[in-house]
Amino acid sequence: MNIRDAKQEIIHTIMAYTAKNEWGSYAIPSVRQRPILLIGPPGIGKTAVMQQAASACGVGFVSYSMTHHTRQSAIGLPFLEQREFEGRSYSITEYTMSEIISSVFCCMEESGCREGLLFLDEINCVSETLAPAILQLLQNKTFGNHRLPEGWVLATAGNPQEYNKSVREFDIATLDRLKYIKVEADYDAWRPYALENNLHAAILSYLDTHREQFYVLHQTYIDKTFVTARGWEDLSCLLLQYELLHLPVTPKLIGQYLHSEELANDFAGYYQVFTARKQTLPVTAMLDGDEKATEQCLTFMTSSAFDGKLHLVHLMLSCIGTQFRSFMENKQHLVRFQECQERLERFWKQQKAESIRPLLSSFLAKEREIMRIRQEHGLSSGQEIEEIHRVLYEFQTLGYQYQAEQTSYAAASSEPPHDTPDEFFQYLRQIHQTQSDNLEHSVKKLHSMVDYSIQFLEQSDGPELTIFLSSLSQNRLAAEFFRRCPCESFTRHRKLLEFGQREQILKQKLEKLF
Repeated sequence: MNIRDAKQEIIHTIMAYTAKNEWGSYAIPSVRQRPILLIGPPGIGKTAVMQQAASACGVGFVSYSMTHHTRQSAIGLPFLEQREFEGRSYSITEYTMSEIISSVFCCMEESGCREGLLFLDEINCVSETLAPAILQLLQNKTFGNHRLPEGWVLATAGNPQEYNKSVREFDIATLDRLKYIKVEADYDAWRPYALENNLHAAILSYLDTHREQFYVLHQTYIDKTFVTARGWEDLSCLLLQYELLHLPVTPKLIGQYLHSEELANDFAGYYQVFTARKQTLPVTAMLDGDEKATEQCLTFMTSSAFDGKLHLVHLMLSCIGTQFRSFMENKQHLVRFQECQERLERFWKQQKAESIRPLLSSFLAKEREIMRIRQEHGLSSGQEIEEIHRVLYEFQTLGYQYQAEQTSYAAASSEPPHDTPDEFFQYLRQIHQTQSDNLEHSVKKLHSMVDYSIQFLEQSDGPELTIFLSSLSQNRLAAEFFRRCPCESFTRHRKLLEFGQREQILKQKLEKLF
């Protein structure tokens, strides 16, 4: 199973385990809710999909790496308790609450969310002294005398033995109590994620023609050679930042992320060629409709081999992908802005404040405390938290700006400043309308860029247009944009692409028959 399918399976499991029957009890009793065990190679995204699945289901999230825990921190510390049995008093050993279980209760108390996902990473690498307690947790959902609260799904992850010498094998009796999911590296499953997150175009272009280099692992007694999905993504972030700062990118730098000398040197050479073409090809101007730039790019495409044409396609995808991301971020910002404004108006009605300054100050403090709690307990993704903090900061800035404008107006007109919330809400509505108008302009620009790209690539007799269309179809941000703002040329060509793919499959089946 690839990591994309594994994420969907985890989401379905959370939904099934937290579903309730007509009497309000959990439809699947706790004893039948098998803990999830996700086994896969390092750097494939196991931790990320757990957090994403919890966020998608709207439940709490508590995460621990078990390699950092001792028996005492996981189970609790012992203490003596006096108990009476048959008229005699005895000293018995009790344990304080497990740090892990207490974190779950803290999450429930602070967030008000009664259901969640407890994720324990590196579960098969625990110390010798902690191993029995882990088996008890997997089998009974208890740490010492303390049970995982009902409504909380237990999920674990680990690496296969060939990737980690400290891995311990689970016996059959334990495995028979787990929901076992094995994941493997799959470039086709990772590629849509890479497109959506706008990974460096050179990396996508390279991996499209070197798929076998996506995930590499060779271990000997002398050396370890490995390249992971995490390595490619981290390298992408570094390359983008190095380019902004105009810093040199060397094979040694790439080798710090791709731990294969041969592969690092190969990609370094590819990156240098790609960068040179990016600097000489006016792709951005071409997508804006510049005739001279279009002629230059067309000359390059007709005279280049396939790898050069692929570079051009990925440069086009990168430019359009940046616009898609910008549009979706601005669209989401617009929604958050309006939601925040509505909450502020409700807050005003509760507080009955007459001045905007204390009202806005109290509101922002309350909102930031809510975000702190949601962030601590994984109830919102990092991106959501960042978006809301951005809106809150904007509201604070607009508050200062509005008051400064009113003060200047009052000084010029000899009238008292308008500092009432009603006036400020009208000011916010004007800001919201301006942002909405800018968004409409972005839609027209994106439609124009996509239309122009399709017209340009239709002049090639190779698979470049197919690669372009399939890449846009795989990009979740692009799919979301086209769902909201349909583009006629893209829809028409995508249908032709899907028809061509079905026709190719039918031909292959007929060839097998005859």
